[in-house]
Amino acid sequence: MRDNLFPPPWFNSAGNRAPSPAARRVHEICNRAVWRSLGGAERVWAALLSIVWPATAAAFALPLWWRNAAAVRRLTGKGAGRQFREIIALAVRHRIVPKYYFAFELYLDEHKARAGNYLMRYETKEIAYRLLRPKVQTPGIPIKDKIGFAHYCAQHGLRAVPLVAAFRDGARTAEFAGGQLPERDLFVKPVMSKGGFGAERWNWAGNGLYRRTTGDELTGPALVERIANLSRRQPYLMQWAMTNHADLRALSVGALCTVRMLSCLDERGVPEVTDAVLRMSINPQSAVDNFHAGGIAAAVDLATGRLGPASDLGYGPHFVWHERQPQTGAQIAGRVLPYWAETMALAAKAHAAFSEWTVIGWDIAILDDGPCLIEGNKGPGIHVIQRCLRRPIGDGRFGILLAHHLEQRAL
Repeated sequence: MRDNLFPPPWFNSAGNRAPSPAARRVHEICNRAVWRSLGGAERVWAALLSIVWPATAAAFALPLWWRNAAAVRRLTGKGAGRQFREIIALAVRHRIVPKYYFAFELYLDEHKARAGNYLMRYETKEIAYRLLRPKVQTPGIPIKDKIGFAHYCAQHGLRAVPLVAAFRDGARTAEFAGGQLPERDLFVKPVMSKGGFGAERWNWAGNGLYRRTTGDELTGPALVERIANLSRRQPYLMQWAMTNHADLRALSVGALCTVRMLSCLDERGVPEVTDAVLRMSINPQSAVDNFHAGGIAAAVDLATGRLGPASDLGYGPHFVWHERQPQTGAQIAGRVLPYWAETMALAAKAHAAFSEWTVIGWDIAILDDGPCLIEGNKGPGIHVIQRCLRRPIGDGRFGILLAHHLEQRAL
């Protein structure tokens, strides 16, 4: 059921007394599913891990606490000893991994009071999403395969980034449209990549050259050879590198800004967008805007498309919320995203085309002529969402719908 037992499950499936009924049910169902998936020896091991979990949590907390205690004290007035006690208490009472004490600002008492409503990565990605997988996956609905995804979207009238070429086992699997590499900016990435790892952006520099964001240049044939060689280890795809809407270009220093949207089937099986953030790059050498690639993100108000302030992962020691883009100075907080209604509609329409999946995370770019799908993720992370919203999603629509579907699956 899980890739590992970190943190270990509660002995009692109702161990996490979350204030929200929905969050509490998610915790209970996921915890019970873990115990049911374990064999006899594994249950003994899980019990031992639970006994030593306070000490384990303390060991994980020490370096973060040592680095961040002074900054948190300046923000809250709480002494280092009190912070450490709170970290361990949250780890024991709510199974919150120590780093999230800082990322979710649980050192603030108003946030700590709702700590049980936060959903953890290990619960969603390793347990809940697996419980909600289609019992029989329909062939030809490739949400994970980025090459198949592009073709599927084209067949279903969903606007997505055009596919230029695909590479596998050292060879190009299809000819370029028009017979040659297009003289325009290109984006390449591993077909099965996560978090933007392995992605590269090559901008058309003229005179037959493409320049990577890190500064090196290659001719068209040399670039094709490079991607073909990379594909000997894993398949790669090549797409057009898209350009953001004019109103959004100053929010990045090179990489495409994308909206990460969570959508979930509602109680009637109709797709509903529950949460969204806008991700922005602050590293000129990065090809992507992902949090884990050093980017920042801001919450988006679903009703209006208005941005809040932006932040990074939040692990410290500098706990900063940016009203403006730190590199360009462009205003972030209060900015209204263009084509917001159309972006919401595209996510819902896309989920309807992939409706065998209960939860999907969408990466959508807003261009001069409207929104465009980048990719879908059937196991979306929730850290960036909860960090930027500055609140848990276990007590919002996502938590309510997740609890509903887990209960239906448990019947």
